[in-house]
Amino acid sequence: MTSGFGRRALLAAALVTLAAMGTGCGGTLKENEVGGVASYERGKQEFDHENWADAIADLKAYVEQFPGTEKTDDALFYLGESYYHIKDYVLASGQYDRLIRDFPTTPYHPDALYMLARCDDFQSRPAPLDQTETTRAISRYRDFLSLYPEHPRAQDARARLTVLTDRQAEKAFRNGRLYLRLKHWDAASHYFSQVISDYPESRWAYDARVLLADVLVRMGRSEEAADTLRVVLNSAASSGTKREASKRLKHIERSSD
Repeated sequence: MTSGFGRRALLAAALVTLAAMGTGCGGTLKENEVGGVASYERGKQEFDHENWADAIADLKAYVEQFPGTEKTDDALFYLGESYYHIKDYVLASGQYDRLIRDFPTTPYHPDALYMLARCDDFQSRPAPLDQTETTRAISRYRDFLSLYPEHPRAQDARARLTVLTDRQAEKAFRNGRLYLRLKHWDAASHYFSQVISDYPESRWAYDARVLLADVLVRMGRSEEAADTLRVVLNSAASSGTKREASKRLKHIERSSD
């Protein structure tokens, strides 16, 4: 007669056996069904049918089993695309990055480089938050455009660059404004000057000049502040920004009389 402990041990052993039969030695259920051999063609077919989870299973298995075949770069690219479609941008980036690194002459190089930038783009954060992903996306978009300026996706890359660089300008502007409120004049001057020099075409550049003038006045550099405001008045700044610049300039001129 089998004891309670013995019955539990037999049950556990049976479950382990069933699990081993289901998965094989580190393989997927689908691999086991076809004798444990991964198939790029099957994975690509699943991708074409938008069965992203099945495509990931097949393509990942293929890359692991066959890391150096003529189809490995195809598998890596579509594995990255599959992760991208389920919005797992970290894992998607990993596949695109490996593709570019291990297969530098692959015909997928332009699209993989663009998609690397897109993955960083989707992970980037609003201006008040950390801009690590934004900076990386900008760098990768620029690399893509430098190598493939006539690529069908080049126009989209340029549009995203405009958006992301404007976000970086906003980040620097916000930093300058924060230090202005804290009366840390040197730090405020640094960030406003950064906006003006690094992002001269940004909509934040003119507002940065106006607030930089405030900082310069407080640092005892009123003439420099006045010149900064005159630049705004002679620029394409908005009417509201020019109005603020004019008000500050008149105050400086009255104070110097």
